Amino acid sequence: MYTIYEKVKLGDIYKTGFDERPFRIIGFDDYEVFYDCLWSDKNWTFSDNFRVKTIFYRMSLEIFKNKSKLIENLPLTEKELQYFRPDLPMRFGRTKNVNWNSFDSSEIENLKSEFGNQKFNATKIVVVPFGPKGGLKKGEILENKSEWTEFDIIQKAKKIQESATERKSNGIGFYRLGYEKGLPRYSIGEYFDRAGIMKK
Repeated sequence: MYTIYEKVKLGDIYKTGFDERPFRIIGFDDYEVFYDCLWSDKNWTFSDNFRVKTIFYRMSLEIFKNKSKLIENLPLTEKELQYFRPDLPMRFGRTKNVNWNSFDSSEIENLKSEFGNQKFNATKIVVVPFGPKGGLKKGEILENKSEWTEFDIIQKAKKIQESATERKSNGIGFYRLGYEKGLPRYSIGEYFDRAGIMKK
């Protein structure tokens, strides 16, 4: 019987019922966990490989809870914190009220009211639009020289997403993928994430 401790901590290493490899928590929220895996050569997938473009391993927190047992804690290093950025949201800018390719001026004002006060603690990120068939396209860097908000990111990402496909979306949202060129990497998406973790 595997059970997860009630309070997950960054750096916690678990034995799980899913895999023989140890899983190490590198990010989490109320819905899911991001984790790294230790391979037989004693190297971690992400912690030992900062130069690549990544998509973090992830799992529903509820599923993880039922089949995991805490082994130990290995605190994240300064470099890991720099690349993993667990302080940033795993998802943000989610709303059913607008759709990519169908904004109008009144909807933009509503978005500003909803997200204009939500600060975002990174001045540079990579956003990855989806294409006509739903697949991920090439990411683009968004940058702001000073403090910005989720609404600012929505506005900048709007042009990128709408140039990738003319297909109307089902709501909007951003979902953390991993990192690219040392920057936090997010997919531009719809109200529900592609992984099917969020149901509401």
